[in-house]
Amino acid sequence: MLAKVSQSDFFERLQIVQRGTSSQSTLPILSGIKIGTDSKNSISLHSTDLELSMKVDCPAAVKTKGSLVVNGKLLADIFKFIPDGTVELSLENEGRQLHISAGRSSFKVQTMLVDDFPSFPEFQTDQEVDVDGPVLLEALKQTSKAISKDETRPVLTGAMVKIEKTTMLVVATDSYRLAYRSSKIKNPKKVDFSVLVPHRAVDEIQRLSVGAEKIHLSTDNNLLRAETDKVQIFTRLIEGQFPNYEQLIPKEAKLTVKVEKGDLSGAINQASLMAQKNMSIKISIKDGEMKISAATAGVGEVDSTIKANTTGETIEEMAFNAQYLLDGIQAAPGDTVLLEFNGSVNPGLIKSNTDTSYMYLAMPIRIS
Repeated sequence: MLAKVSQSDFFERLQIVQRGTSSQSTLPILSGIKIGTDSKNSISLHSTDLELSMKVDCPAAVKTKGSLVVNGKLLADIFKFIPDGTVELSLENEGRQLHISAGRSSFKVQTMLVDDFPSFPEFQTDQEVDVDGPVLLEALKQTSKAISKDETRPVLTGAMVKIEKTTMLVVATDSYRLAYRSSKIKNPKKVDFSVLVPHRAVDEIQRLSVGAEKIHLSTDNNLLRAETDKVQIFTRLIEGQFPNYEQLIPKEAKLTVKVEKGDLSGAINQASLMAQKNMSIKISIKDGEMKISAATAGVGEVDSTIKANTTGETIEEMAFNAQYLLDGIQAAPGDTVLLEFNGSVNPGLIKSNTDTSYMYLAMPIRIS
């Protein structure tokens, strides 16, 4: 016998580490999870797709040292349906089968060649800093939707995370919108670094941050490690120069609009029902009111008007992608948002009325 584990403990950790596997790769071994029993009191679980690697330890009563690789999805499905309680893991048939024994259930699962499994990244810490879990989670949630999915521009397919003195900046853009979040952190070692974190790693670090008191971030050349006391995530960083976002953000505005976030989101949601077939929504602002409309031939049209506190010029008509606007508005802290405009053909800036650390830039759509 290799080890005894708790079904609930092992299944919980399998669900985490399974996200690091790859079922789309031409290398079948990347669909596997490597199980190691080198410690007396825990089992290590390791997955990778060569770009992102995950490692988690699970409490166990280890009887025999060793390692094996088994299909991650199959293993997770087995542990999902076996009863809670103690599960025995053992190797049979000269290591070619993993025997899983739980109560009256018994599984024999074909193993994969351990030697084919990629080694865990060797990591020599260059820079490191601790970030409060809630702070990192909020910053990533507020910016991640602006990350591009266009692989032809790799530098836009991730978020820029910059640590500078006691400030952490997270910025993302797909060239149609830009999301910016500045957060205060403790940085006793005065670490200073800037990295481009791939979208998939951003998603996993968000999950890691949920409920975590601290996230330890460290860099090594082209690698980033994010870890808690239970989970380690390693990711390759994106190479290249992130756009100069500072020059994109307007320093002043010809029109400022203060509006209730709920009213604005509701009106945009209504308009989006009629903005079908990739049609945009249209906005006009004057006389303390904001009119939001949309129309699609063969479908219908809608007009909604909400109250707004306006200062400066008026806008006769301006068009936006409805979802892009909603993403920026809903991510803004507080119940009231500030919208800043410099004419109908320049980007609109979304801010919180109470928190200056968040900004979201949305490009308008040219009206023919």
